[in-house]
Amino acid sequence: MNRLWTALVLLLVCIGLCIGGNVATARYTQTLTTQLTAAQKAADAGDDTQAYTFSQKALDGWQSAHNVLCTFLPHTRLEAVAQTIAALPSLARYGTRDQFSGECARGLLQVQNLKEGEVPALQNIL
Repeated sequence: MNRLWTALVLLLVCIGLCIGGNVATARYTQTLTTQLTAAQKAADAGDDTQAYTFSQKALDGWQSAHNVLCTFLPHTRLEAVAQTIAALPSLARYGTRDQFSGECARGLLQVQNLKEGEVPALQNIL
């Protein structure tokens, strides 16, 4: 009987960790999506200073999010996002707006895929 209770407690802990991971992933990806969208809109409007500011905020936010997300997500997926976001501030300052907008769009897709990849849906399980 004690084994059954231990198994039940472990099951509840695992479910709690899964839910916590999904909530943390959704929170961080929402913040990054907002910052990347704002940076892309600023670049499209021709405001390079604002684009740089938002891209730097996205990079700072990513560095704090990475410490939490690496607990739940594969490092290879996080590395791709990190490479894209790390390039944004220098592209905003020294690159062309087209390059910057393209990298922002790529970063948005990568962040969106992080969030969607963790949802317990049939397509993610199979």
